[in-house]
Amino acid sequence: MPKILILGGTTESAVLAKYLAADDGFVTITSLAGRTRNPATVNGAMRQGGFGGIGGFVDYLLAVNIDAVVDATHPFAEQISNNAVDACIQTKTPLIRLTRVPWVANSDDHWTDVSSVIEAAESLPLNARTFVTTGRQELAPFLSRRDLWNLVRVIDPLDEIIEPSQGVVITGRGPFSVKHEIAIFRKYKINWLVSKNSGGAASYAKIEAARSLAIPVMMVGRAGPTHRPVNECETIEQVFAWLEKLFN
Repeated sequence: MPKILILGGTTESAVLAKYLAADDGFVTITSLAGRTRNPATVNGAMRQGGFGGIGGFVDYLLAVNIDAVVDATHPFAEQISNNAVDACIQTKTPLIRLTRVPWVANSDDHWTDVSSVIEAAESLPLNARTFVTTGRQELAPFLSRRDLWNLVRVIDPLDEIIEPSQGVVITGRGPFSVKHEIAIFRKYKINWLVSKNSGGAASYAKIEAARSLAIPVMMVGRAGPTHRPVNECETIEQVFAWLEKLFN
């Protein structure tokens, strides 16, 4: 059976692995970056950690005899997406990228569009109470501003300590309901949401909650991978159709 490497870490990648497992026509390996200590289980095999750059990626594809790669990583995981393109070109391994459609503000949203997390932190008004949802690795720009109070939500507890004057850290694994997110905004008296435009349904509840409460959003736009794979799609069904055509 064809062996498919799924570059994962997203809701879509887990659904895809389940979808392919139910078909019985593919062997799947889901690769995770390894940033979460206890990742959610997925159907099929799973590996954690980086590949060691493009060279390591090439070695892995050849050693494990991967027949095709599906890039279902987060839209902001530019490095692994770029490496996947280069590694697949070198090994002549078919590649498809599952791309989430970005969110689009509607007439009831109050977005400020910025190009980076640093710009987001710099653009927040004085003494804002922020709900920062841009990830544990990019907190420094917000914590460096002593006037901000930051609510930070992560899957695993942070290693560093945030002073009470700077905010609080809560843990939780989504997806969350709109009702839950509204309660979070109200409990912590949030008046700004900071988010990356990751698209998809899994984390959209916070956007809906902000809209419901008329809370402004600092929205970080996508830079996009430097390289673009030849094959791109927007649904799991399209990935499956591509694989079926490739191997049948």
